[in-house]
Amino acid sequence: MEIRRLHLLLLLQGFMLLSVTGNCYARFVVEKNSLRLTSPEKIKGTYDSAIGNFGIPQYGGSMAGAVVYPKENQKGCKSFDDFGISFKSKPGALPTFVLVDRGDCFFALKVWNVQQAGASAVLVADDIQEALITMDTPEEDRLAAKYIENITIPSALIEKNFGETLKKAISGGDMVNVNLDWRESVPHPDDRVEYELWTNSNDECGVKCDMLMEFLKDFKGAAQILEK
Repeated sequence: MEIRRLHLLLLLQGFMLLSVTGNCYARFVVEKNSLRLTSPEKIKGTYDSAIGNFGIPQYGGSMAGAVVYPKENQKGCKSFDDFGISFKSKPGALPTFVLVDRGDCFFALKVWNVQQAGASAVLVADDIQEALITMDTPEEDRLAAKYIENITIPSALIEKNFGETLKKAISGGDMVNVNLDWRESVPHPDDRVEYELWTNSNDECGVKCDMLMEFLKDFKGAAQILEK
């Protein structure tokens, strides 16, 4: 009995040590891309923005566009068709990047509504001054699931102060042009998404391991496509 108690105590101490160590060294990394403001001249510069984890960012590449801030539906929580607003670019013009405000609805819904109105990318201005976070997909929302998989344009969260700077420039009649650059968001930017597939020595035992082996077989085709 005493041996069992000692064993349990040692396990508990080991767990506590791992927990403390994990808390001390764990960190959440927000995947960022560079946003380069090319005009107007007075606010030119490079700014951080946090990539949304839905849509299709141009990994290994960049995209230039002109930023607009809608006079109505500024949080993007409703369809822009209800306001008669379209963001489709005119022939020969830069793609349209739409700036919307954070709040009142899911990030993904804002991006979906902007995409449906014809924009090429979305910038979401934070509503409080804080460190950038990753715009995530809503959990356990059946309605959201219907449109999230169809989001094809990239999106990024920008800091509140920078958002206010863009709004001021736009309201003042300035042409606001930006360049979104994803080349720094991957370890080795070479126009391909890089991935790692980890496996272990237990892959050939039991029902669960059979499922893992089946996944590896099914992944072969996807891996060949990714290599291209």
